[in-house]
Amino acid sequence: GLWGIGSLGMIRLGVWVEAVVDFGLKAFKLGELGRKIEPVLEGPQNIRDMIAFCRHGLPATRVVGKQLLALGIKPTDDETKKMIGRWIREIMERQGWTVWRPGKVPRGNLFSTGMIYRPREMTK
Repeated sequence: GLWGIGSLGMIRLGVWVEAVVDFGLKAFKLGELGRKIEPVLEGPQNIRDMIAFCRHGLPATRVVGKQLLALGIKPTDDETKKMIGRWIREIMERQGWTVWRPGKVPRGNLFSTGMIYRPREMTK
């Protein structure tokens, strides 16, 4: 009896903690806009380009910003841009890169700033 209640509480807590850490990214990816954005962010060439830009000290967001503008995402949509930034971080970490520092993005892009990543082994 008591163990079952405790287990249920832990399950609820585990789901809640995941949702907090996730910042809603999973739900964003599954939504209509997320499905529209996914081919741009997860495209192999864009991932290679994001890595190349970061190698040269340029923000990863710079690679995909104009493509995302073409999908109709507005520069004023801060919440969507935050989700895209979190998604890019997830992609870069999957590739063995980690957050290094922010950088500026030129005008005409969806983003005005973005994170620059560096290889994880450089942080040790």
